[in-house]
Amino acid sequence: MEDPPSRMPTDAAQALFGLAQFAAKLKSVPRTGWLDRGVEPVQVESVADHSFGVALLAWACALQRRAQGAVIDPERVLKLAIIHDLAEAETGDSTPYDPKAIPSEHEPAARRAFLESRHRRDPDRGAAKRAQEDAVMRGLLESLPGSPQSELEELWDELHLGTSGEARFVKQIDRLETFLQSLFYLRTDPTLPMASFHQEVFESIDDPLLAAIRDAAIATKSSNETT
Repeated sequence: MEDPPSRMPTDAAQALFGLAQFAAKLKSVPRTGWLDRGVEPVQVESVADHSFGVALLAWACALQRRAQGAVIDPERVLKLAIIHDLAEAETGDSTPYDPKAIPSEHEPAARRAFLESRHRRDPDRGAAKRAQEDAVMRGLLESLPGSPQSELEELWDELHLGTSGEARFVKQIDRLETFLQSLFYLRTDPTLPMASFHQEVFESIDDPLLAAIRDAAIATKSSNETT
């Protein structure tokens, strides 16, 4: 008679269950920028939706770039993409601009001009965001068993310090996927103020494959508008 399979230690199983519960909260965190721009709440994607899109696109693009001769690790890219917004399960999705600075809906022209501008976090807001997210992740890491803890910590530091080509690749994918989502919303309502995402992907994407995807998306949008 075979011995029954050994059970995982209860504390490790409980900790990994906690990780699943933590990540599940991303399904209920809406992407704030879409709400600010007037996308109907029922249509606004969650951070989990966005993270899945980034992970799939990043992995597929990394595989293609490696096939083209680039020095890139698709598995590493996938891992980084999966966790890139994990802290937002606790912090929420903050925008690069101060929400208080958005003009009122009673000033539609000023509101549109503000939302269509390319925004960058000022140093203080950027530092506060990084500190808040880092505190959340350190708390999560403390609850995990050794092997997941050490790898997740390494991935988190690599991602936020931008210390590898893979981390920088994921950052570009993050912006590309957001731009592609803006085009999806524009198909539903062409009046939405989405120009800032168009500007962002031209300023921030230099990988040739990702630039080609961006250009293909724009060409498709233009073709659909003229037919």
